[in-house]
Amino acid sequence: FSDIVKFSPGYEEECSWGMGFYQKPTEYEGGIFMASSVTDTSRVWDALVNNWVASIVDKHGGCEHLRCLLGEGTKLHAGELIWMTDCTPHEALPQAKSGFRQFFRVVTPYISHWYADHSTKNPKVEVPDDVTIVYGSKFK
Repeated sequence: FSDIVKFSPGYEEECSWGMGFYQKPTEYEGGIFMASSVTDTSRVWDALVNNWVASIVDKHGGCEHLRCLLGEGTKLHAGELIWMTDCTPHEALPQAKSGFRQFFRVVTPYISHWYADHSTKNPKVEVPDDVTIVYGSKFK
């Protein structure tokens, strides 16, 4: 099992998951694109969390303790595509009624770790050699 990597973001080394740089209204570099087919099932905040501050995020990138400082956030509409950085607070919300939902999040190339058990591999693209592949649940 020497290929099994255990990793805790922010503890052992820097972790990037898309990064993201806004250049101007039509130019974005890196980052994460996200959309859902059902209104009000995703929320995003117009904020950045500086993950260089010790203990600002938990080992999974969570920042629930900051909710009272962030305000209400913005619920996304069905089909609304957003771009965000990997430091942008966001969350999935429960659906108001049971039904079919499609959701995607595309993380652009700036990643340091790839969670094999939580992500769908693109069969046409190899994981770069400088990316650490993490096996097993990232929540354990």
